[in-house]
Amino acid sequence: MKKPVMGFLMLLLWALCAPSWAEVQHIGKVKGTNGIVSIQRAGKMIPAFPHMKVYLNDMLVTGSDGVIGLLLEDNTLLSMGPMSRLALDKFDFSPAQNRYALQLRMEQGTFVYLSGLMGKLAPYAVKLDTPAGTISMLKETNFMARFPGDE
Repeated sequence: MKKPVMGFLMLLLWALCAPSWAEVQHIGKVKGTNGIVSIQRAGKMIPAFPHMKVYLNDMLVTGSDGVIGLLLEDNTLLSMGPMSRLALDKFDFSPAQNRYALQLRMEQGTFVYLSGLMGKLAPYAVKLDTPAGTISMLKETNFMARFPGDE
């Protein structure tokens, strides 16, 4: 009698914990950092390091001496300078299913954006929200921008 009950309890425990073990799909990775750089993820601030994966809904934050380079899965390159905040709001790069979406929120700071494959294949699906407005239709676009904040 003990073995079936114990087996049932183990199965129940596994079922309750399984969703937390599932790997959430990453959307890119940190290429390099210098100074203080953090990622706000699920309400927690964690230090960012090279080769670290970034996920949907992460917020990248640089300190007064921080810089970061980021490579998204479609080869879009992003750089951020000191005192910058960038939210990764939406990302779907699924060419086989013809699904594309990239939405970033540049809240403050200095940014360099180099368009990746999504900008070539589906420029209509790329949106960058900034304090000054929304930038869209970024077909093979490269730009630099600075948005003042609470620095």
